[in-house]
Amino acid sequence: MHYSPDSPSPLSAVIALVLSDESLQRRLGAIEVSDAFVAAVLELSVAHAIVLDPEAVRQAIRPDPLGISRWMPSPVTLDRWPTCGWLPAYSVPTGGVPALDWAWFGSERLADPFFVETVQRVASRPLSLMLRTRTSLEALAGDDATRGPEPAGFIYHMSRCGSTLVAQTLAADPANIVLSEPEPFDGVLRWAVESGAPLDEQIRAVRTVAAALGRDRSGTTRRVFFKLDSWLTAALPLLRAAFPDTPWVFVYRDPIEVLVSQANARGIHTVAGALPISLFAIPDAERLPADEHAAHMLVRASEAVLDHWRLGGGLLVDYREMPDAIVDRIAPHFGFVPDPVEAAAMRAAATRNAKVPTKTFIPDTAGKRAAATPELWDAARLVAPVHARLAALRRDSMMRDVAVTQR
Repeated sequence: MHYSPDSPSPLSAVIALVLSDESLQRRLGAIEVSDAFVAAVLELSVAHAIVLDPEAVRQAIRPDPLGISRWMPSPVTLDRWPTCGWLPAYSVPTGGVPALDWAWFGSERLADPFFVETVQRVASRPLSLMLRTRTSLEALAGDDATRGPEPAGFIYHMSRCGSTLVAQTLAADPANIVLSEPEPFDGVLRWAVESGAPLDEQIRAVRTVAAALGRDRSGTTRRVFFKLDSWLTAALPLLRAAFPDTPWVFVYRDPIEVLVSQANARGIHTVAGALPISLFAIPDAERLPADEHAAHMLVRASEAVLDHWRLGGGLLVDYREMPDAIVDRIAPHFGFVPDPVEAAAMRAAATRNAKVPTKTFIPDTAGKRAAATPELWDAARLVAPVHARLAALRRDSMMRDVAVTQR
């Protein structure tokens, strides 16, 4: 069975009917108002001689604003790929390889600055709630159907250094899918680097979740990019093993500017004990001042890049090169040179605030430096040596690239 309801019921019969018909999923998936959705499901049940209680449908589509359902058994379990309008929304811990919970995205583009923003919207729609679907990675790995294309590029970053700008600018080209810090990918990668599982099992899991997230739902996708969480530089060797031909970039910025941003709104990885990944564990982290702990995390993220640079495929980009470097350096590194129309769209996107695209970007370097406290300057000195190594490596790499093109 592809679908195994907890118990036979009129609602489970309707769910099985919808699961078997992609056109029904598209029709119901377009309905965002609960009452209209209930009416459409009742109409469907009558057409198939199913006596369905409206209250059963209402209960099935109750909102889950806290995401509690992720930690509960799923009403729909598939042993195959869902139809093409579905994407993984969350990874689900299992004690082994994570499972995936899916949501109905339909044809909606991933245009939000972060994947989670799109998930919060689509996962709350009635069809996603009624057909809350879960699959194991093992089941997906054994089925080559509806796989997405190989990733065209990975975006690593120091944090608060323009990586979201890179993602939003690349996403301005409608032929690109850009997945910005997708939790399912993060969840599987964290499991892989922490699990001690055989490398081939790790690679299979990572390739499967990448394929699931990068599905071509429009029929016009040419490239898929992943912008990763900053701590996932720890997974660089695994991703090189899983996707040896996929290029990657590492975006970095003057440490004092990053630390000022972190002091204003701390990311999870800079809060002692908040990030459950041992590869980035800082000794006696709870005893460190917050700014010093954040500095150590910037060092760890950067050192992972420097330590594994020899694996190849990398490009270093300084925030000061933005936004021109996205069109002029990053896009070609990822295998495409934007034509004039594409380049114009990308440059226009780069004029907007990457995290609040309705606003115009206002340079903040001077303001950040002016806001730096003596404690932050002390913390920045801890990052200065690794920042200098990144700058030197970037300079040497660019000089070699120029020498190669002049031959």
